[in-house]
Amino acid sequence: MMDKANLERLRILLQGHEDLLEEKRARPEGVLRQNDPFREQFNRVARSVIVPLLEEIKDVMVGKVESASIFHRSTAAGLTVKLDRWEDYDRSLLFFGDDSTQVVKVTHEGIGFGLLSDKLPLGHLTKERVEEEAMKFLKRLFGQEQLRRPTGLPAAAGNGVSNGSTLRRPPVSVSEFVRV
Repeated sequence: MMDKANLERLRILLQGHEDLLEEKRARPEGVLRQNDPFREQFNRVARSVIVPLLEEIKDVMVGKVESASIFHRSTAAGLTVKLDRWEDYDRSLLFFGDDSTQVVKVTHEGIGFGLLSDKLPLGHLTKERVEEEAMKFLKRLFGQEQLRRPTGLPAAAGNGVSNGSTLRRPPVSVSEFVRV
């Protein structure tokens, strides 16, 4: 059973939510969300700083990776990259404008990522900072690619004998990993 104090807090939160919904129904034009100014500022920065720089990066990668795309919504902007391997997944660099804390969270997302890189005030999100975060993301993405690539050739490939096993990766010891 839930703690009585938490249950009461939840009821208060739900009542506030219901009051806001009722106000929106009664006066849809008059409801200005508390964090709309932050959202507007984030959108301006996304359109003027984040998206143009990520477009440049994406243009360099077109034809070199399976796909690279830019996304921009009212609270987030970023770059999604998929490498040219069948087992690979999309990975993203995300700039998320967090209304509640009034900061921009920079994350690297996708299989094996899930990393909060930084939290910074909107005013610190300069072109140089976006480029620095993009390079950290790309180093990590392509660095993981290097860790997966075998450093030696299979024994059968060197003597001209092929039984289909040359398509498999040879065992790689930990000492052969290249850190980037």
